[in-house]
Amino acid sequence: MLPTTTTYTSCRGHARITVVPRDLENQLSYFEDKVDKVDPAGQAKGGTRFARARLERLTNKRWQVVWERQISNDVAPVSAIVRDDGEYAVTFDNWHGVGYGPNAVAIYGGDGRLVRALSLADLVPKDYIEALPHSVSSIHWRGQPRFSPDGEKALIPVVIPSEIFAGEPATIEIAVALADGKVSPTNAASWDAALVSARKVLAEQIAAEAAAKTAFLTPLLGPEVNAERQWHDYLREAVGRLKGDDVATSTTVLRLPGAKDYAMSEKWVREALIDPYADYVALASLSAPNLVSVLERIASKTPRGSLFKATVFIALSDQYWPGVTAAMQRTGAKLVQLDPTKPIPQRSERIARRYGS
Repeated sequence: MLPTTTTYTSCRGHARITVVPRDLENQLSYFEDKVDKVDPAGQAKGGTRFARARLERLTNKRWQVVWERQISNDVAPVSAIVRDDGEYAVTFDNWHGVGYGPNAVAIYGGDGRLVRALSLADLVPKDYIEALPHSVSSIHWRGQPRFSPDGEKALIPVVIPSEIFAGEPATIEIAVALADGKVSPTNAASWDAALVSARKVLAEQIAAEAAAKTAFLTPLLGPEVNAERQWHDYLREAVGRLKGDDVATSTTVLRLPGAKDYAMSEKWVREALIDPYADYVALASLSAPNLVSVLERIASKTPRGSLFKATVFIALSDQYWPGVTAAMQRTGAKLVQLDPTKPIPQRSERIARRYGS
């Protein structure tokens, strides 16, 4: 969503800061300008060309403006806190870029001037950042900040990198001094443990990435485990290697005949084949002989030549392929065998796209 004017009130309600974002035309124009390196990205014509904030204090039951000025964010911060006496306000992160930029934390003094801006790298080590969970545009690095009981620090709960993130992640607080932006842990022993956890998670991520790269570069064979998810992965990768990433195909896996939800999977195979909008279909099964039988039944009930537009990739070894080709001939579909026992090399353009030439 586009950022909107937002007011943040102190814990006792004696001060508040209102953040007014830079005016954007829309999200698409912002992203396009970022790609084209147009500055300021997505700027709305005639709109405000910078983010600004206004701090007010409650005096004699009336709000009085203490300061109003431009702030350091390009568009707007994600959140802010203000001390109850209005002497300090702190903003956090940047719209559509949590964890990125030179002002993941920005401290403003009693006159509105910037005391210090800190990037995430000023708060935690580089390898810690790499171990944190990332999305396309953001780093999930913190919880909700607050002021210390003495009001001299901003306390920020920092996410502790973990192998598994389920629900709300564990956090550890770090303190940022309001007077000068100095960063320190609130509990040295706990912080040391968090650093150890981050290093372990990062090492596991590096190992997983190396394994994924090896699998990507190695000629592809059928899955080692006869399971539904593994067959879906095999179908997608096999089609990508044969036809390239521009070919979008559905993947359908027929379950074992004895499974309680088997009938549903047979219905999926039938629907995938007769879908008039499906140009590419990829099929596999946990039982190769049963897939042949199912395709024979489906083909016998399919109007002759009705699948002439479809290209059907079928994961079957040479032992079962003649039966499928004979059964599917009347449908008019173009059949492509994916023999799980025969390695499929990686395409050079896919390697270049992912890892460079």
